Amino acid sequence: MAKKTTFMYDNFSDRLFISKKSERDIIDGSVRILDVILDFDKEGKVANIELVDASQYLGSLDINPKILNKLNYADFSIKELRNGYVIIFLLKSGREFIRFPYSIHMPTRKQVPIAS
Repeated sequence: MAKKTTFMYDNFSDRLFISKKSERDIIDGSVRILDVILDFDKEGKVANIELVDASQYLGSLDINPKILNKLNYADFSIKELRNGYVIIFLLKSGREFIRFPYSIHMPTRKQVPIAS
């Protein structure tokens, strides 16, 4: 069965939810990293993503958060970088497309801990 991207923005809780899950996919687990919740399928792929405090995050990037209330398309992609990942969100409202990143830094064993 083909995967179809669906999305929803909840103004009350200020959460943007984007799903690439098909009807057959089963969510195997979830993880929250800062203000992002990732749901993984049985193959270990991200099936759903939720951006918590979405309007606040967009505002911090100088993107007008009102776009969230007028969305007609939303999608995401995830790319691995040397010390973590970057999630690229793509939002469409009317004819306006907006892309914005959400970086997740993964600490390495080589990092020096800060002692107090």
